[in-house]
Amino acid sequence: QRQAGRAGVQQTQWKPFRLRVFSTGAAAVAAGPPVPSAGTMAALEGRMELECTMDEQDVIVLDSGSGYLKVGFSGEDAPRAVLPSVVTTTMADEAREDGDGANAELAAALKKQAYYGDEALREAMMNANANVVRPVQRGCVFMSSQHKDALESLWDHTWRNVLGVEQEELPVLIADAQPLGQSAYASRQWTAEVMFEKLKVKSLAIFNTAVLSLFSTGRTRGLVVESGEGITQAVPVFEGYAIPHAIFKMEVAGQDITAKVQEMMKRDFGESQASSYRDMQALKEKVCNVCVDYRMAMKGPDIDDEEAKSFELPDGKIIKVSKEIRTGAPEVLFGSGDSKLPSMQKICNEAIMTCDLDFRQDLVRSLVVAGGTSMLPGLAPRLKSELAAALPAELGRQVEVCVDSQRRYAAWIGGSMFASMSTFDQVAITKQEYEEGKADVRSLVARKTF
Repeated sequence: QRQAGRAGVQQTQWKPFRLRVFSTGAAAVAAGPPVPSAGTMAALEGRMELECTMDEQDVIVLDSGSGYLKVGFSGEDAPRAVLPSVVTTTMADEAREDGDGANAELAAALKKQAYYGDEALREAMMNANANVVRPVQRGCVFMSSQHKDALESLWDHTWRNVLGVEQEELPVLIADAQPLGQSAYASRQWTAEVMFEKLKVKSLAIFNTAVLSLFSTGRTRGLVVESGEGITQAVPVFEGYAIPHAIFKMEVAGQDITAKVQEMMKRDFGESQASSYRDMQALKEKVCNVCVDYRMAMKGPDIDDEEAKSFELPDGKIIKVSKEIRTGAPEVLFGSGDSKLPSMQKICNEAIMTCDLDFRQDLVRSLVVAGGTSMLPGLAPRLKSELAAALPAELGRQVEVCVDSQRRYAAWIGGSMFASMSTFDQVAITKQEYEEGKADVRSLVARKTF
């Protein structure tokens, strides 16, 4: 499973099975091929019998990130669907007939229409009066009624229209970026209530995204550096458990790099060429990269080829993006040269030094980067260089960064792998447990989520 996950083989089905071999004698093994008659088949005593029992239970694996929602089934190597975590609602005029017979009159009625994912973003661009809600921001579910209603409707849309499943039939594993603690209890309690009361799931397990990201690489201990759309966090994991007091995070991530790109593009090309956030996000993903030594790179000539500098705008115009934008925008992850600003190397250093001395070597030797922003070329070598300089010399020399080809969806893949294992049922909250513990859901969630 681990090797297939790394290789990225599309839609590989990993199904646990038990193989039982029975043999009642060696003589029949050499008896030759069976003759297709009832008497001969019955006479072949001692032939080898194989029985394979497949575990066909599917588990829905859900990762609701700040930027994108990833969803699919256990045992698969990639999400079935990836859609922006956005819900847009509009109020459309609908003519309806009010009355009867010849006295019928037309009246205008307002009808609320909801859009999800890419369709929501398109509707938001076309309709200035549309209400756009991003229910997950900076890695957390906003607990206002508007944001909770939006996320609940997004999940329901995902179940019915994206996966096309009946909720009652399947268990669910949810990847949650928040570490287990007081701040996470409220959102996890609400999540459990929605899953069991509204979506009627069979069972529910909630795991920390960093633990699942580490699990996707075949490790159970190490330091996970997750950088997605809304947050970047350094999470030490020991034998499959995140260490809450040693988790450090910063609210600087992919959306901040995109905002920096947009700001610099407006300066160089004008407001009209940089007005679309989606276009600037696409530009970031195509041409931006991280330099090991930013200052030295800016002093030297621009050696990238034309393809690496070019970006085609939606109107067909091809522009040349300067080196300052391509390499300068991602510098916000590393503090932009200001030691007072939050940086990736700083939160990693704090996470490592907060842990016990005996555990620090394991952390620096198994540093795993994950999340969409970790896909930036050059990020891993830069992090290794910065961290080696920040740590004590003995630890700094041992820093090893694991870069997995599937790291964009590492948390989802780890969830898919774990949900395929027999231990999933042991850690999931069942419908019966939820009904029995409904009086104190907070306590139940605290005991049985990780």
